[in-house]
Amino acid sequence: MYSVLIVDDEPLIRDGLKSLIPWSDHGFQVVDTAVDGYDALQKLKKHSIDLMIIDIRMPGMSGIQLIEAIRMTNSNIHFIILSGYADFDYAQKAIRYNVTGYLLKPIDEDELIEILGPLKAKMDKTKEIIQLQSHNLSFHKDNLLNGLLNTEYARENLDVQSKVEQLKLDWKKFTLVLIKERISTKQDANPLNSLKEKFETTFEPQKGMVFSSEHYLGILLKESVKTEESQKNLYETISKTANKVSIITSISEEFSSIYEVKHAFHETKSLLDQQFFYKESSVLKKGSELFIKGNQPTSIEILHNDFPLQDYSEKIYYAIDIANNEALSERILEAAQVMVNLHFTEEEIKKRFIQLVTNLLSKCSVAKPGLQRVITEVTISVVDIQNQPNFQSLVAYINKIFREIIGKLDVGDQTGQIKKLVDFIHRNYHQNLKLETLADLFNYNSAYLGKLFKNYTGNYFNTYLDIVRMENAKALLSQGYKVYQVAEQVGYTNVDYFHNKFKKYIGMSPTTYRKKEKTENAF
Repeated sequence: MYSVLIVDDEPLIRDGLKSLIPWSDHGFQVVDTAVDGYDALQKLKKHSIDLMIIDIRMPGMSGIQLIEAIRMTNSNIHFIILSGYADFDYAQKAIRYNVTGYLLKPIDEDELIEILGPLKAKMDKTKEIIQLQSHNLSFHKDNLLNGLLNTEYARENLDVQSKVEQLKLDWKKFTLVLIKERISTKQDANPLNSLKEKFETTFEPQKGMVFSSEHYLGILLKESVKTEESQKNLYETISKTANKVSIITSISEEFSSIYEVKHAFHETKSLLDQQFFYKESSVLKKGSELFIKGNQPTSIEILHNDFPLQDYSEKIYYAIDIANNEALSERILEAAQVMVNLHFTEEEIKKRFIQLVTNLLSKCSVAKPGLQRVITEVTISVVDIQNQPNFQSLVAYINKIFREIIGKLDVGDQTGQIKKLVDFIHRNYHQNLKLETLADLFNYNSAYLGKLFKNYTGNYFNTYLDIVRMENAKALLSQGYKVYQVAEQVGYTNVDYFHNKFKKYIGMSPTTYRKKEKTENAF
């Protein structure tokens, strides 16, 4: 449908033209009316108009003056003039403004329809030519950009130089934006081809140039997008244009020559290809932060260059068993860290997590038959691990699965609370732990908590804490740490006090123990 604006100061004329003519039968639609020339100019800012029907005599601004004002900036709108007999000579002057036709008042419906038929045919032909030109231009753009991306020494290539000149790509600055569909279900070479025309309408020619390459849609901008605000505005424009299509976007650093686009393309493409590993962000760019950095230490030694599935099944199951959400998150995150250290791909990470979650749900099903219903419900959710768009959402999703199970556990009984306390000691033995402080944390009287703890572990709180510290001290001494370093790392500020404690529980001094371990390890 072609859009129509009716401009006349007489309400009867405006309403009559709008309602009496079967506009849609002839390929037109009246989108608005205006009471004078000034009103018409305001309506032009609001609507995209193809045809205006204008009264030649109106107060303030005549129809001729209105057409003259519009023609200064727009040569595409068509005009039909309405005039009285006395205005016939005046109306003929409008011919120089490329007016399609004029009608004498009172308006004859058939005469207007006779004008609309040929006008629509002419507009259809023009539209077809524009689309064909647009298609050819799109082909040339893609051809040039892919030439720049794939041609060695493109700057010296005469054919590439010629195309650069034809497309007038002598801009002072460039920024490349690369867009990729998050989940592609289509079979064509570039799933974003269906969106290309929309992006061309949004960005060309004022802001830049749109092209296709491989499975990506590129926007070559002729402006700076360095600030957070400008990047936010750009992403909002891109998202609005993409509408409901889920996309991911990366942006290059600014460059000064079109011949540098190859480097910018590989820079932005690499970001998109590795987007799974970055923290959630609207736009990926150089310096974007990884969700988990590689080669960070973990508590379990990696053997045979593979993920220790059983070890982490036990660690995470323990956190679930004592209903400790904090420990659960820490262990899931550490499992993820191990996979990053092993340089797993996105597919390998998702595969291992599916195995890990399945293994844990099986353990929970056997050990906690009372939770069978919730376990069955969350088991259905395992398939969605594969659909998580990035590492951050994947880890959050797995946490959510197990927290649903924890949420159904009866953790208010004394045994559950003591299990949480024991776990807390093992994770924080190096801190200045006191029963009184922990009793407050667990909402117990300290004397009563001490009795519960003794009944559960067989040891008083301070004795149990000392034992945990001594076991960790032994491990550190075996690794060759100095006595004062070990004392500090396991929670003792006084080395002599640590020395006495160690001798009491282990039966020898820390120095003697370290020498003994060194001798035994030598053989």
